[in-house]
Amino acid sequence: MRWIVGGVTAARGFAACGISAGIKRGRKPDLALVVSTAPATAAAVFTRNRVQAAPVLLSSSRVRRGSARAVLINSGCANCLTGRAGLEDARRITGRVAQQLGIPADEVLVASTGLIGRRLPVPRVLGAIPRLVAHVSRANHAAAAQAILTTDLRIKEAAVQAPIGGRLCRLGGMAKGAGMLAPSLATMLCVITTDAQIAPGLLRALLREAVGGTFNRVSIDGDMSTNDTVFALASGRSGAVIRRGRPSERIFRGMLYAVAERLSRLLVKDGEGVARVMDIEVVGARTDQEAQACARQIGNSPLVKTMLAGGDPNVGRIAAAVGASPARCNPEALDIRIGPVRLVSRGAILPASPSAVRRLLSRPEVAIRVDLHAGRGRGRVIGCDLTEEYVRINAGYAT
Repeated sequence: MRWIVGGVTAARGFAACGISAGIKRGRKPDLALVVSTAPATAAAVFTRNRVQAAPVLLSSSRVRRGSARAVLINSGCANCLTGRAGLEDARRITGRVAQQLGIPADEVLVASTGLIGRRLPVPRVLGAIPRLVAHVSRANHAAAAQAILTTDLRIKEAAVQAPIGGRLCRLGGMAKGAGMLAPSLATMLCVITTDAQIAPGLLRALLREAVGGTFNRVSIDGDMSTNDTVFALASGRSGAVIRRGRPSERIFRGMLYAVAERLSRLLVKDGEGVARVMDIEVVGARTDQEAQACARQIGNSPLVKTMLAGGDPNVGRIAAAVGASPARCNPEALDIRIGPVRLVSRGAILPASPSAVRRLLSRPEVAIRVDLHAGRGRGRVIGCDLTEEYVRINAGYAT
């Protein structure tokens, strides 16, 4: 397997584009389209938030059929808390895309991101769709990745290729997300495409597995969005067939995981106001579930996050987060490391140079390892610091 360029159009059989439809101020790109040139196998994972946006409701009903031809994404408006009118807006804009592509409306999936509580400017979007469809191409993957951004500073793309059964298979994707990221099956908007041939049930299972081990392990601020969606489309154009229980499944699983892992890390690095990323590993828990819950507690702790922001050598905050988590452990057996330095051993703080610890915490990426010595469970979360810039962005998000 090797990394390649191309993002969401690296796989054969896909084209994309991104333009301004006038949803955002200043003619910023805000409407993206990914198209499969032939019917594609489709799967998706959605937010578990009980307040779900209109595009989540519509796409979750359409993707059950296991096939799709296009994904339409807008930024600048979440189309959430808009009632039946918002659902009808989503139907109207996907209907126009279907009309322009000459495909059934239920083969168009949709996602939205932006401010909650406002309706889409549907006439503007409808007027922009013919231009959007006219400019889709394999070369315009970056334009699509740009059009889905909100407070993100950089586009997020990844793609790999590997031989499967004598055929060269490609898999790539694009994602957005800088805030309201927390484990909930999905944590942002993402479209993944592949030219492998795979059954809908297997694609769905492998997507859920990959999301669980990557996007589900990141957290910017511990808040769960109403719009989180991950789509996966498979065109079959490479001729590589993925079969359950065969070597092809193992290779494809690795490709999917690699792209999801890279995109998830890019999300955290580009989080709102983020200066430092922390890789939190919890080992020695009674179960994997307890280890994961403990890692999540550490990653979501405002005190741990501000410790990281200030480079403040206050390891007691990590220990407090461990004790507040559902993970069962004996505090007298607790070990904590930051980077290569053990700071807590058997529940007691060890002597360490504050300046040395501060240097460790001042790195762009900081590793935190906790050993509960209570079992064999393991968990991992990719988190970040909490800065004044995050507060500034979110204190005025609606204005």
